[in-house]
Amino acid sequence: MAKPIKAKRREVARWGAAGGVSMACAFPAWAAPGGGAAGGWLGLVLALLVGIGLGYLGWGLRAKRERVGFAKRLEESDAGRRKQDEQLQAARQGRDALADQLQQQTVEFARQAHEDALTGLPNGRAFDEGFAHHFARAKRHGQPLCLMLLDLDHLGQVNEHWSHAMGDEVLAEAARLLRSVCRTSDLPARLGGDGFAVILTDTDLEGGKRFGQRLHAAFASCRSWHSGEVGPNYVSVSAGLVQLGEEDQAPAQLRQRADRALYLAKHAGGARTSLG
Repeated sequence: MAKPIKAKRREVARWGAAGGVSMACAFPAWAAPGGGAAGGWLGLVLALLVGIGLGYLGWGLRAKRERVGFAKRLEESDAGRRKQDEQLQAARQGRDALADQLQQQTVEFARQAHEDALTGLPNGRAFDEGFAHHFARAKRHGQPLCLMLLDLDHLGQVNEHWSHAMGDEVLAEAARLLRSVCRTSDLPARLGGDGFAVILTDTDLEGGKRFGQRLHAAFASCRSWHSGEVGPNYVSVSAGLVQLGEEDQAPAQLRQRADRALYLAKHAGGARTSLG
């Protein structure tokens, strides 16, 4: 009778496992204390399985919390990196804008340092630099070069009779006329007050004379500074013209000769060009 009972118990156990029924429910006597060696072993297995299940569940929860925390830290890290990238981009743009502004200011300062504010012509400083360059170039290559110094006639009377504002208009118009008869290779400039100058590159004395004729004709035909009863109806210019010679060893010597020629033109009545 012992073997059939044991066999029957094994079949019941297999049935309980296959049917998904809890061993503690199917065999409560085995799971309880004093249920015998088989019952104690089965209870230990069940407890172990429950412990493993609970441990796995706890590990899963911890892993999930860690994954969520890692994802959150990763997102925060990405957000911080994006913010840093945006800040760096803004800093680069600010730096580039500042560099462009400084470059524009440098160009503007250089222009102002070499340009006459009233007429827009190169000023005395620019003329001195250009004169030294063209003088040395003509000397080195044996090329012709002429220098013309000019003064507006009776500008003081214009200022006195029609105001300094009208005098400024006359100066600005004179600069426009001077530029209109110059070539792109020439260098016209305002030296200050009513004084102007022109460096005529690759030009001999005959070419300088023709330039003077065109300049006087432009002044004689201009009425831009005259408006009704306001302003003069005619403005003339006196000029002294010289050509670079072997005796001129420095720009100052050529300029002194042009000064003397201009003096002769003004004291001869103005509105003419004298040669030096």
